[in-house]
Amino acid sequence: MNAKEKAIRERAYQLWDQAGRPEGRSQEFWLAAKAELESQERSGKKKPGVRRSADVRSETAADWTKRRRDPSF
Repeated sequence: MNAKEKAIRERAYQLWDQAGRPEGRSQEFWLAAKAELESQERSGKKKPGVRRSADVRSETAADWTKRRRDPSF
C-alpha cells in the first residue's frame, strides 16, 4: 500500500467513525475520502491527520483522549 492509499484509508476510517460506524457503506467512505484528499492536493492544503515536522509535538494521554472525543482537536 502506498502513502496515498494509506492516507485515503485513514481518512475513510475517520469519516466512517464520525458517521457512527454504519455497516455496508465502506465504498462510500473510501470514495468520499479519496475525493476530499484529491481536492486538497489540487488546492495545496495540508492533508488531515498528516503532520509536518513543524506541527509535531509531544502528546499526553489526556491529549489523545480529548482528540478521540473531539475530531476537531
